Amino acid sequence: MATYGAVLRRFAAVVERARAHARSTRKALARFARPQSFAAPPDAEAAAVRAVRNLASFRLYYTLLLWVLLLASLFPRRRATMLFLMAASKVALCYGALLKAFPTSALLRRVIDRRLVVALALAVILIELALTRALPQLLLAVGIGLPIILLHAVFRVRDDLLEDGDEKAAAAGAAGELGSVLEKKEDLELGSQ
Repeated sequence: MATYGAVLRRFAAVVERARAHARSTRKALARFARPQSFAAPPDAEAAAVRAVRNLASFRLYYTLLLWVLLLASLFPRRRATMLFLMAASKVALCYGALLKAFPTSALLRRVIDRRLVVALALAVILIELALTRALPQLLLAVGIGLPIILLHAVFRVRDDLLEDGDEKAAAAGAAGELGSVLEKKEDLELGSQ
C-alpha cells in the first residue's frame, strides 16, 4: 500500500505538468493570432526589428504552417512523397522528444548538434522531393506560405509593448522582471485560466 500512494503522487504531478503545458500552449496559440495584436509598424526599421523578433519567437508555428501547406499540395497526386514527409516529421519529433527527455545529455546537445540534424533532415527531404519530381509543389507551398509568414511577422505586435510598459519597466528594475510583467499583462488580457 505504501507504494500505491507514491504512484498516485507521481501520477498527479505528471497530470499537473501536462495541464500546465496545455495551458501554456493554449495561451501561446491565443497570442499567435488574436486580432488586437496586429498593427502597422511606424517605420521600416521597426518593421525589420519586429519581423526578426517574431521570426525567432514563432519559428515553430511558421515551420508548421509551411509543412502543412507542403503536405496539402502533395495530397492529391503524390501520396508516397507525403508519407515519406510524415515519416521524416516523426523522426524529427523523436529527436525533439529525446532532447526534452534528456536535457543535460552531452551526446544530444554537443556531439549531435540541432543545426546538424536540421540540415541533414532538410537535405534528405529536398533530395526526396527532387527524386519524386515534387519540387513544383514545394515551390507552391513556399510561394503561398512565405508571404503569409512575412506579413504576420511584420504586423504582429509582440515586444513592442515597451511603449506602454515604460513605467512598469522602471518600477520592475531588472530586465528579467520586465519579461514577467509583460507576461502577466498578456495573461490578464487573455484571461488566465
